[in-house]
Amino acid sequence: MGIKGSPLKYLGLLGFIGLLGLFTNNPGFYGFFGGFAFFVFANIKNDERFSLNLAKAGLNAWAVTFVGLALVIAYTGVMRTAETALLGVMLVYPVSILTFVGSFAKYDR
Repeated sequence: MGIKGSPLKYLGLLGFIGLLGLFTNNPGFYGFFGGFAFFVFANIKNDERFSLNLAKAGLNAWAVTFVGLALVIAYTGVMRTAETALLGVMLVYPVSILTFVGSFAKYDR
């Protein structure tokens, strides 16, 4: 008996981190509510085409994250402030997620 849907659906559990924003009054956590969108993958047939598209989209997101974090680390080393690292990581994370989602949507067409 196999797993129904894609294992990617478990990333939807990251959406619960957004609840920390309610308890800490930190709006930075609200972005994690977007993780609930991954529950959509619970109803998708996990076949070879899906796996290939997932791998290609994941590679694109990894490349964006790798280059983005390398630039953030270099810039932080020059500026020597923790705020630069925080801001850089805060920007790289959603860009990588959007890269993954956009790439997957393009490959799935």
